[in-house]
Amino acid sequence: MRNSVVLNFLTIISLMTTAALAESNTTLDPTDELGDDGKPLKVKERDGYMPNIITPEYAKSGIYGGLGLGVVSLKATTAAISKTQNMTSFSLLAGYNFNEFLAAESRASISIANDDSINFKSMGLYLKPQYEVSDGLSIYSLLGFGTASAKSAVTSATDASKATMQLGVGAGYKLPNNFKVFADYTYMGKDSNAKYKNAPATMKSGAFTGGVTYDF
Repeated sequence: MRNSVVLNFLTIISLMTTAALAESNTTLDPTDELGDDGKPLKVKERDGYMPNIITPEYAKSGIYGGLGLGVVSLKATTAAISKTQNMTSFSLLAGYNFNEFLAAESRASISIANDDSINFKSMGLYLKPQYEVSDGLSIYSLLGFGTASAKSAVTSATDASKATMQLGVGAGYKLPNNFKVFADYTYMGKDSNAKYKNAPATMKSGAFTGGVTYDF
């Protein structure tokens, strides 16, 4: 008899708990219609119901990576000449979006074609303030520190290497499926103690880069 009473009591508690949970889960969507009692209508009581599911932009991991192609401009000034050389470059980049206004980004670039047998390399780490000016279109700046070097491929006739502040500006546009295209310019600094064709020189470098990134 006692066991029967306990079993009935537990059954009643279980039913009450189930009912309470069902009541607490009634709200299915912020746009639910309300009945006369002020509570959301059940799904079967609404015509054409479809959940409104929206994934926030920064509900993603924040991590992104990408590839770029660009043109590096290398300007050498000696006592006798001033020459600007343009080289095609390839870039890898990775970054992290802290929020919609600020990211951190690292880049590594290397020249892949030039007309004077000079190899160019650069690396940089930047803070990236950013702002979306319209739907999908954003502008940003790059503020950071990096190294840039230019050396003759065979001899040591040209040699420049400098670690310094680097600055850049650019724009990006969102594409479907978490992709984004971008284009920017980065000033990579000046080396006042460089050598160009065996002559003391000052060398400045900068790069126009365009590419695509993916948000993970």
